[in-house]
Amino acid sequence: MAEEEQGRVSRFLSAIASPFRRRSTPAPQMPLWTTGIQEPVLVQGVTLPALYAVSNENLILRTVITTLQQEIFRRGYYWEKAFHKKCVECEKEYQHDIDICDLCQGEVKDPDPDQAIYARWFVDQRNSMNQTFMDVLREIEYDLNITDDAFLILIKEYYLDEESGEPTFYRVKEAIRGDPIFMRIVADKRGVRGGRYRVCPLHRDVVRSFHEEEKKCPTCDHKLEDVHYINTAGSGKTQYFLDGEVLHISKYQPSKLYGRSPVATLWRQAMTLTAMDNYMYTAYSKRRTPRGMISITTDNIESMKSFWKGVDEKLERDPHYIPKIGIESQTGRGGVNWVKFMDTLEEMQYITTRDEMRQRIASFYGVSNVFMMDTGKSGGLNNEGLQVLVTNRAVEFGHKVYTENLFPRILEQMEVTDWKLTLYPSEEEDEVTRLRRDEMEVNIAQRMSMLGYHAELLEEGTRDIRFIYKKPDPNDPNAQQGPPGMGMPPGGMGMGGMQMGGGMGTPGALPGRNIPPQLAGAMGAAARGPGSQPGGEGMGIRTPSGPAAPQRRSGMSGSPVSSVQQRGMQPGPVEQASRFRGA
Repeated sequence: MAEEEQGRVSRFLSAIASPFRRRSTPAPQMPLWTTGIQEPVLVQGVTLPALYAVSNENLILRTVITTLQQEIFRRGYYWEKAFHKKCVECEKEYQHDIDICDLCQGEVKDPDPDQAIYARWFVDQRNSMNQTFMDVLREIEYDLNITDDAFLILIKEYYLDEESGEPTFYRVKEAIRGDPIFMRIVADKRGVRGGRYRVCPLHRDVVRSFHEEEKKCPTCDHKLEDVHYINTAGSGKTQYFLDGEVLHISKYQPSKLYGRSPVATLWRQAMTLTAMDNYMYTAYSKRRTPRGMISITTDNIESMKSFWKGVDEKLERDPHYIPKIGIESQTGRGGVNWVKFMDTLEEMQYITTRDEMRQRIASFYGVSNVFMMDTGKSGGLNNEGLQVLVTNRAVEFGHKVYTENLFPRILEQMEVTDWKLTLYPSEEEDEVTRLRRDEMEVNIAQRMSMLGYHAELLEEGTRDIRFIYKKPDPNDPNAQQGPPGMGMPPGGMGMGGMQMGGGMGTPGALPGRNIPPQLAGAMGAAARGPGSQPGGEGMGIRTPSGPAAPQRRSGMSGSPVSSVQQRGMQPGPVEQASRFRGA
C-alpha cells in the first residue's frame, strides 16, 4: 500500500539508489540568525504595532489596503476538480476523458466526491469566534498588506486510542488568524523550521529542549514532537505549535523566515500624509497660529493707536475704504512691515504634494485611481478601462497567494487531493466574449470532425463549451468513410441530413441533424466561423478577425443578425426543390 502511495518519481529514485551509497551537496552556511525563536526584521526601528497604527490611521493607506481586500474576496470561492482522470498506478493526472493510462496502461479513476465532504463543511462553518472562513481570509489579507506575514492557525482535534492512549487520527476543527505581532517562527541558523523545542501534542505544558535526552512525555509516554511556531501572547505563557498546525505565508517578498513589510517601505510617505492631515485638522479646529502680523515702527504709539482705531471705524462703515498710513521719517525709525508666520496651502503645494504621496502608495499596491473614487488626473491612465486592468492584475497576483499556496496547504492537512478550492476572478467575463469563445470551440469541433475525429462535449456543469476529441476505430463499420475534410454525413446529402448553413463543405455543417427551415438562415451566420466569407462558402480558412458583433433586430423577434453582408433567410425544402427543378 505504501508503494502505491508513492509517486512515480519517488519509486524511480528508490529503484536507482538502492545499490549505491549516497552523498549530498553541503547546505550553504548562512549565519544570519540565531538558533531558536526568530524575530522579524524591523526597518528604521519601526515596530509591528506602529505599522498597524499608521495603517489604521492614515486614510490613503487604509483605502488602498481595504480596496485590495474587497476586490480579492468580492466574488467568493468555489470548488473544482483537480483532475478529470487519474491513474491508480502511476498517479498521472489527465484533464480529459481516457479509458486507460497512456503511460503505464493502468486503471484510471474519477475524483472521489466523498473526499471533499468534510472540507466543504469546514469552509462553510463559523469558528469559535463566530467568524466565517471568508472573515478569517480577510484578516489574513490585511496582515499581508501591512507586515507581509500572515499566520493561519488550524485548531486540530486529536482522537486517542482507548487502549494505548496514542492519537490515532485528527480532524481540523477550525481556522483562526494568528496575530503577526506575537507569532514567531522557531528555526535554526539556516532558516529550517524547528530544532529548538519539543512538546507533547496531548500535553502542551510538557516542553523540553530539543537536545535533551528525554524524548517522551512523562504523562502519557507519547513521543515529543518538534515545535515550529510559538505565540508569545498567551497571557504570560508561551503557546507551542507543531508542524501543520500553523500555516505561514508571505505575499510581496517571501523568504526563508519572514516577509518584508510594505508599510515599512512606505513609512515616510504614510507619515507625511498623516502630518498633512494633522496640519489641516489643527488649522481648521484651533486656529491658534495667525497667518502673520503687521509691525509698525514709530516713536508715537498713542498717535498710532488713535489712527488705527479710526481706520477700523471707517472700515466698519465702508468695507471698500482704503486706509492711508503716514510714516514718520524725521528720526528715520518709522516703517510698516508684514511679518508672515506661515505659507498658504497654495504656496506649500499642499494638493500637489498630497497627490504625489497618494500615487506612490497606490502604485506600490497596484490600485488605480478609479478604485479610489478619483476620476481626475490619473498619471497618464485616463482611460478607466486601463485602470481597471492594472488593478485586476494586482488582484490576480493576490489570488495566487491563496489558490497556489494557502488553500493547497489547508487541503493537504485534510488529506484532500482530488479537489481544489479556488477564488473567483475579480471581474466577471463579458458575455459577448464568452459567446465568441464558445463559437470558436464549436467551429474547431466541426473542423476536427471533418478530419475524421469524433468530438464529444464535456459535461462539467459550466457555461463554457469544451470538447474532447477521439480518433475513431477504423474497424468500426459505423465510422465515417471517405477522404477527410469533405464534411459529408453518412448516407449522402439527403433532405433528412440537411446541413446547417448551406451546402456541402460548409464549416458550420453538423452532420446528421435535421434543421428546421425557419432556423436555418438565422443559424447559418452563427455556424460559419471567422474563416467563412460573406457571399461565399468557406472551406475552413481562418482569419485573424473575429466574428461580427451581433445586432438585435428591432421590431421583431428572432435570432441576432450580423452587421456584415447577409444573404437572407435560408430557403425552405420546397423552395430549394423548385430551384433545383428550375435549374
